Amino acid sequence: METLHTLKNGSRFAIWVLALFIMLPPTIGMANGINKEIQTSDEIANELNYLLTFVGLGHADFRSLKTDKIVEVMKFVTAKKENGVLYFPDDMDGITSTYYEVDVSRSLGQVLQLTDNPEIPSVFTAPSSIRMSRWKAIDTPNHQRPKLWEQLPKLNDPVSFSGIESVVSTPDETTGTYYQYDLYRSVILTQFNGRNLLISLSKQTGISNVGRKGLIIGGDDQWNYYYSNEAGLNRAGFGWVDSYMYDSKSVAFYLEDAPAGNTVRVGVFKWLRAGWSGINFVKRSHIYDGLDRFTSVFKEIVEHPSILHTAAWIDTLLEIQRLPKDQLQPIVRNYFQNVQNLAQRDGTLSSDELKVMSIDGQYMDSMGRDEMQSILIVEFLKQLLGKHSQIKLK
Repeated sequence: METLHTLKNGSRFAIWVLALFIMLPPTIGMANGINKEIQTSDEIANELNYLLTFVGLGHADFRSLKTDKIVEVMKFVTAKKENGVLYFPDDMDGITSTYYEVDVSRSLGQVLQLTDNPEIPSVFTAPSSIRMSRWKAIDTPNHQRPKLWEQLPKLNDPVSFSGIESVVSTPDETTGTYYQYDLYRSVILTQFNGRNLLISLSKQTGISNVGRKGLIIGGDDQWNYYYSNEAGLNRAGFGWVDSYMYDSKSVAFYLEDAPAGNTVRVGVFKWLRAGWSGINFVKRSHIYDGLDRFTSVFKEIVEHPSILHTAAWIDTLLEIQRLPKDQLQPIVRNYFQNVQNLAQRDGTLSSDELKVMSIDGQYMDSMGRDEMQSILIVEFLKQLLGKHSQIKLK
């Protein structure tokens, strides 16, 4: 018997595919001011492939990494780029790819103290992209991430570690869908031509959990999200879709502009294959927009003067992470009441989307302690940045 979940009726499936592309954002030139795409060289592709051998099961020994084997990709990362151009590397194994970069006006040590600090969760520097993440395995002797910024003054030899990180994303801006997936991760702190360089590598360990319906409330720049736990796309006519992130990988560079410089070039090569029924629906513009979503917020946070001195606020952040579930629940319940009120006043959500948002005792009981902590951490971050927060934390 035919259903919309099968491919038995090719014409019906084609109609749904066409409907999806109508639903997706405008073409890349219209969406991002991009009017041209340029593929990077085969030499860069080879060097990226070389770096990706250092992540994943049975990865190459970090001691064998030679920076003279990544000269061309580093030339590209540091070069001035043409305006209006989307650059992309080779689509490895048919996985859609894109490159994105941004300059952050902070030293590498200051950046690492926020991004690679075992005491600071990833959501703190990526609230528009990550709901929460945790390291399931780390290959260091104490199974803890090293404090890499402390290694910079004495970086005679590379410092590295690897492991597995579990990630839950925020709702996608196009479909409202969020995903949970695991990544093989490798992080290498080294030097390139006398400048400190962090290389961050990732590969998805396998297919993600099924995509679930989420909501962005009050605008993506306000970082208010709802997670329904219900599978499907949060778009009319597509609630039945079981979508997945099939594969992803990335190579990210964090390079000082000069030895002990005060600006860091962040350059990210990313590959992504996602969709349903085994079909990849990802466009380069989707990856570009996702990277822009992440890096623009990352830059805002890292460069903000209130964030610079971690000693001024780290104790409060640690206190939030120590709160037990019974103390978190009433605070989070108050948060959701305010967010529901915002959703009703804001008028940007459809009636169907508002129906998805159900905050009751069962929903609150289903929330884990880490999920509640993530909300409080983002609200605390908003207060540090002077943004409007839904709850006030002392």
